[in-house]
Amino acid sequence: MLARILLLDDLFGRNVPGGRNADRENLCAHFLLKDATGDAAAKASRQRILKPIAEVVFYRAQTPTSAEIGSTVENDLQGVLEVVRRGWYKAAGNSGQAVVWPPWAMVLLDLCFYTGRVTEESHRRAPGMPEGRPGDDQPGGYFGLMLLDAIHREIPELPIFILSSKSREEVSLEFSRRGALGFIARDDLRGSEILEEALGQHGLLPDYEGLIGNSLPLLIGLREARRATRHRENLLIRGERGTGKELLARYVHRMGRRVGETEESPFVTVNSAVFSPTLFASELFGIEPRTATGVDAKVGLFEMAHRGDLFLDEIADMPLEVQASLLRVLQERQITRVGSRDPRNVDVRVLSATNADLENQVRGFRSDLLDRLRPGGTVWLPPLRERQSDIPLLVERFVREAETQRKGSLRRDITPEAFETLCGYDWPGNIRELRGAVFDAVNRFPDVEYLVAEHLRIGEGKRDVVVAESREAKIAAGQLAKIEETGLGALLSQLAGTSFDAHHVGEWAGRLAELQYEHLRLVARMLQAALEATKRRTPEKPEGIIQIHPAVKLLTGDSALSASQAADLLKRLLGALEDELEGDLRAAYETAVRLRPKSASISARKAATTEV
Repeated sequence: MLARILLLDDLFGRNVPGGRNADRENLCAHFLLKDATGDAAAKASRQRILKPIAEVVFYRAQTPTSAEIGSTVENDLQGVLEVVRRGWYKAAGNSGQAVVWPPWAMVLLDLCFYTGRVTEESHRRAPGMPEGRPGDDQPGGYFGLMLLDAIHREIPELPIFILSSKSREEVSLEFSRRGALGFIARDDLRGSEILEEALGQHGLLPDYEGLIGNSLPLLIGLREARRATRHRENLLIRGERGTGKELLARYVHRMGRRVGETEESPFVTVNSAVFSPTLFASELFGIEPRTATGVDAKVGLFEMAHRGDLFLDEIADMPLEVQASLLRVLQERQITRVGSRDPRNVDVRVLSATNADLENQVRGFRSDLLDRLRPGGTVWLPPLRERQSDIPLLVERFVREAETQRKGSLRRDITPEAFETLCGYDWPGNIRELRGAVFDAVNRFPDVEYLVAEHLRIGEGKRDVVVAESREAKIAAGQLAKIEETGLGALLSQLAGTSFDAHHVGEWAGRLAELQYEHLRLVARMLQAALEATKRRTPEKPEGIIQIHPAVKLLTGDSALSASQAADLLKRLLGALEDELEGDLRAAYETAVRLRPKSASISARKAATTEV
């Protein structure tokens, strides 16, 4: 997905009688921009940019958008602000609402906007353009500077560049004071390169490979990370547990590839806590060949990361002895292998991460090492509670991942109530906790077409939020435990007395599969008891040998049941739970499949769900 730019300009933003806006097309060709405006001029254009650097939405910033001879054109400050807001606040998303696109990556703003009447002469020079009024073309009266003031005052985080054919020098001080980040000359031959560089350094660009999300806190963090890639200085990444610090380190690595490189530079990752005072030197620096009898040569982590990045996770857990050695390497940019006297130069950028307060003296982390770990700056990753609009995107990604990994899982839609539940939780474990909750829901309910709120187990012990009213949830509420204490008879009585109110559809709608699933699990526990009760025990096998025919006869009470009928029934009962079976149940199921392989079909398993 390309970055979305808003371009405010009277010449390029206008709609032209007859359709095509040749001026706009020339600008898009020069700056390699894909017109995503969707207006009459964009629809009339047949231009195709093969390798665009961004999508652009044009807006005239005046009324009317399409002017003819005799029309009077006026600047429209409120209309501009409305367009900016739509692409900023709407894109930011609401709780439980999926974000379709990220907010504006950047605004490109012209300086001079011509107003007044469209005459035959002005129309001949540029269709739909007015003749202009005194002051339109004067630096002190530029409407573009007024727009810059208004946009920056309302949304200071939105990056704005001036894109103009006017002289930079005459407005340089003014646009700097008013919050613009730079100036791009419209006729600069390097226009596309300059714009691409500006987007990389100042634009609000999502990462579609690792850190998923379009929220402003995340986009600002990604921008800081990209800015840090302009150099090879060490970088410190901070954030709460589970926020994705290693993903951000990999993002820095991808964005910081050397110009002209054809091969991927190394990215070496290690948990700092694994370094022991006795073995850290061999791990970090390597071992020289023939250091001792029976000791093989070893390449250390620093050499492995040469001309690349070494990611030190959980840097706060690094022992003090290791901290001292690491400090020397960072100062000298040299390592010496164990058993060698010859230092080796290494070109390694160290990316370190922590969720701890390293400045706290009680922790004992070396302040001089901390200074060496962050000369390139510190990038903070926001917690998930500060980027709730990203939750729908993350959930969608995790659900698809879980369905792929869970064999036989159906593709499902995510209900608004599920999104509301997920967005209403603070997620102290951040993205890692969210991913775990989604995977848990898919793994426990693989055969449903909807992810509903009742499938989710969230919170302390995964029991704080209302979850699926399965056996586990009922035990947590203390209900099923009481039922089981009084035996199967009481359970059957309670089931017989359970009714479903047609006026309270929300209590049971969409939960048939859940009820069937728990029914199967109950039958499986009953079969487990039958297998245990009918085991054949011998001196050689005191633990007992399972016997599926006697067990199923005991379970059903049918003494005339044949062995083949018992195997078929057992397969139907356990087939839908195949991926969950363990111990005796797994052995019994596999035995039944061997005895009756032809009937072990998927359709038979599905039939069990309804039959039992």
